[in-house]
Amino acid sequence: MILAMVFLFSSSDPIFGPDKARHAASSFILFTSAYTLLDSRCEWQATASAAGITVSAGLLKEFYDYKRKAQFSWQDLLWDGVGLVLGAGAVWARSNRKK
Repeated sequence: MILAMVFLFSSSDPIFGPDKARHAASSFILFTSAYTLLDSRCEWQATASAAGITVSAGLLKEFYDYKRKAQFSWQDLLWDGVGLVLGAGAVWARSNRKK
């Protein structure tokens, strides 16, 4: 855990940089949209598929950045994960609200 923190904070890309909110928001929107568009009769499959789509999109974006700018950002992936978790929480809260 400490090694991961040192690795994340020692990069030239700041962990609280200006683009991190965009990463979190994009992942949130992608996750909730994918979940909504998938068949939600089986919630765990829709959740797993939406998570897979969101993780894949984040990784593809970072590989594209690496190819284009020679910069792969673990910090961006961290914020993509934050957006995914927030999206999953929003979906869970919506499906478990009292009627």
